[in-house]
Amino acid sequence: MAAGILVLTLPVVGFVSLLFRSQLDPRWTSTRLHFVLFISVGAGAIVLAYVAGQGADRRGDARVFLLSLGFLVTGGFLALHAVGTPGVLLNNDLPGFKIAIPVGLLVGALFGAGSAFVDVRPDVAPVVVRNRDRLRAVVLAAMAVWVAWTLAELPPLAGTSPEGSGTLLKVLAGLGALVYGVSAVRYAVVFRRAFTLLPLSVIASFILLAEALFGTALVGERTWHASWWEWHGLIVTGYVVILFAARHQWQDERFHQLYLSTTRERSAEVSVLFADLASYTTFSERSTPAAVASMLNTYYEMATPLLTRRFGGDVEKFIGDAIMATFNRRGDQPDHAVRAARAGLELQRQMGLLVDAHPGWPRLRVGVNSGPAELRELGGRGYVTYAVVGDTINVGSRLEGQAPIGGVLIGAETYRRLPAETVVDSRPGLMLKGKETAVDAYVLHSVPT
Repeated sequence: MAAGILVLTLPVVGFVSLLFRSQLDPRWTSTRLHFVLFISVGAGAIVLAYVAGQGADRRGDARVFLLSLGFLVTGGFLALHAVGTPGVLLNNDLPGFKIAIPVGLLVGALFGAGSAFVDVRPDVAPVVVRNRDRLRAVVLAAMAVWVAWTLAELPPLAGTSPEGSGTLLKVLAGLGALVYGVSAVRYAVVFRRAFTLLPLSVIASFILLAEALFGTALVGERTWHASWWEWHGLIVTGYVVILFAARHQWQDERFHQLYLSTTRERSAEVSVLFADLASYTTFSERSTPAAVASMLNTYYEMATPLLTRRFGGDVEKFIGDAIMATFNRRGDQPDHAVRAARAGLELQRQMGLLVDAHPGWPRLRVGVNSGPAELRELGGRGYVTYAVVGDTINVGSRLEGQAPIGGVLIGAETYRRLPAETVVDSRPGLMLKGKETAVDAYVLHSVPT
């Protein structure tokens, strides 16, 4: 509660400092402090972008991803502004580094607005998620081009006023302030029933950044004067606020309070893979606990990167000696059935090599099924999980139980989505535990590349 009250009062403090900037004019210069301060805040914003981007990638959330791009571009330009501090790393006062912060804040404001309004058009969020790697690459490339352009002193950067007081820059700063203000209002509307610390921090940060840009648009950048220190201080405070709020969330889901409703609950077409060790109980009975733990660790070390990195799946959980993995959780894998089927075959092949090297180790059964499922946020304060549930998942688990040892058993919908040259043995009319009607299944032998 104390943190929330502080977050709410910070924009007021920023506004007061704008009103009394002439009375608070220390005219104090410190190039080293300037460099250390902004390289630190820039690095902090980039770390914040990385953490938020990880969460967005893991859950496929467009709002947090766009917010992470805003952090990334602003943090990057803050760092560039620090690098351009005269007398520290460079002797020349290059205009491109001088105006980097207003430019970065403006671009960051556009991404912030995108995160605020991405839920207005439900069809936009999936497009953003599918193209997240391209968008991130464009941002990084743009910053690299800005550095090269500035160092080469090419126009129009070479002709920019070193004090950043040009009319164009003031217009851009005013536009950025407006965008941040509108975004803050939109966040307040979206989260009006859930004013927890993190949404409040984002709103406060947007207001502080808007005030910083407003001060720049109002009086320009009078280096080392009160207005200069004031708007730099607002920027620093804005990002410290979000860093503090994110630090106090659960480590694995720091930004879950900002997720879109479609991230918390949505329907999707997925493929699910279950892998279970046959005769695991017998192996455990005749082995020492250390030997069992060593076998499981070797198995998981092989299976996890194979499923996630090679075939793009998501390992949902380990269930004793079993693994559950899903494909197309974020809606960006139209070939999810092919991925899951090939992953099952390769998993069996790799496990066969392990068993050959360790006689007596149990072999695998693998089941794969495809179809509709519900992705749902489950849990409460202290623990949250994003589970994939539905009959498709249940059938996949039952298929694994009926799979031959060393083999892969797939459902009819998975088989329908595979290439025509796929080699299988049919298992029609298979009765599965808990199912009232029989299902058709297929023992998978090969999937053409």
